[in-house]
Amino acid sequence: MTTKRLTNQMDALDIRTVKRRGMLSPGESCIWTWKRSSGTESRISMCAHDDAVTLSYRTKSHDDEWKDTSCRVRVERTPCNYGGSRDWWVCPGCGKRVAILFGGGRYLCRHCHGLTYRSTRIQPGSAHYARANKVRARLGWGGGVASPMGEKPKGMHWATYLHHLTMLNRHGMAAMETTDKMVDRVTANLSRYGLT
Repeated sequence: MTTKRLTNQMDALDIRTVKRRGMLSPGESCIWTWKRSSGTESRISMCAHDDAVTLSYRTKSHDDEWKDTSCRVRVERTPCNYGGSRDWWVCPGCGKRVAILFGGGRYLCRHCHGLTYRSTRIQPGSAHYARANKVRARLGWGGGVASPMGEKPKGMHWATYLHHLTMLNRHGMAAMETTDKMVDRVTANLSRYGLT
């Protein structure tokens, strides 16, 4: 069984960010750069037209030479309920409207590249720990689910604070329940082999 690559392992070209930076206006051109933790970087040149963007970049597969690649990606606009419009890439591979294209030999949607999100790799039950820790971080407490509670953050409304406490309790209890089930399974396996 092959494991799918993750979306965060690829260069992502988000049309919402491109639009916020004003790079979808016809005639606009720019160079988009991604820096990696390894110190390397990749870049792509974009040139906007009325209903498309031309992407120019270099690709290399395995031990081949670098080659210049250029492709035109259509942009569609859909009206929003309260005015304005929303921009979408039209994936060159499948023709679906998407907000993000992922780099590689070609810029395609995550389905065409066979990508999955990191959150799909989380072990069952560990999501509760992650959510509880996220709430603790919002409260400025740090630590883990079983760490002591801190004080109400200065300037935080009481309603917000109580909401966070409720969410912390909910996720903390679910995390502990998951842990109890896991401990029961481990204990049962150990006793089956006479190790308890």
